[in-house]
Amino acid sequence: MTEGSSSVRGVKDLIFEKVGFLPKDAVSWLYVARGLYKLKDYHHVIEAVSFCLRNEKTSKEAQHLLAFSLLNTGQPEQAAAAFLKSVSLGNESDWQPLVELCIENPKMQLRKGTQIAGASVSTRRI
Repeated sequence: MTEGSSSVRGVKDLIFEKVGFLPKDAVSWLYVARGLYKLKDYHHVIEAVSFCLRNEKTSKEAQHLLAFSLLNTGQPEQAAAAFLKSVSLGNESDWQPLVELCIENPKMQLRKGTQIAGASVSTRRI
């Protein structure tokens, strides 16, 4: 499966066609997203994690997959926002790609007042 195929059909259509039925809960959708990520089908990952982001059991890992999928689809601003949210959910390792994105894209700035674990983020340059 390639990145470009996501514009042809959605993740539900893809999974139903290939498997014959759809996942029934957020945990199952997270496993679908993991598989799609491993296959580098990042557009479908973005769609699949949408079924996981509001579930307490799956939101942390889903946010992590979302951030990297956005990065891999050439959406640096959205990826930075997703990494920031991922950090706030406890994915401490996502600080690294967040910092790299902000340094590699000097015009990109986090919004003032953004909260990470209860502390305001400064928009000053490092």
